[in-house]
Amino acid sequence: MNGFSLEFCGGSEIQRFEEVMQFIAGDDSGSFGILPHHEHTIAVMRYGMARFVEASGTWRYAAMPGGVVRFAGNAMTVVAARYFIGTDRAALADRLAAEMTREDSDLRSMRQTLAGIERTLIRRLNELRLSAQGGNVR
Repeated sequence: MNGFSLEFCGGSEIQRFEEVMQFIAGDDSGSFGILPHHEHTIAVMRYGMARFVEASGTWRYAAMPGGVVRFAGNAMTVVAARYFIGTDRAALADRLAAEMTREDSDLRSMRQTLAGIERTLIRRLNELRLSAQGGNVR
């Protein structure tokens, strides 16, 4: 085998590529590349785009909101909460941005709901405390 195997794991999905010749991504220190038979490596990738080329010469891009890379025994595993793989870099970047915007909106909505529940609980606990003390309950 001239290349290395590359496996992406995220959510309930796993994608595997054989005969990868090069993998390029970024972490907090900058960009890094992995070639076949690289030494054992673990890296935490930043939000954005990674790319890799297969023995056929096809470059693929992987858009993800960060992830962890492990390379050992001429095999690479990328673990991310979600990822999108394809050959159109711009379309993948747009898809990742849309997904993250949707997720941010969902989180904001959940926070607002939790804040409302918290206010209701505090008000109700205060009412119970006042009732137990013989005070007026509104």
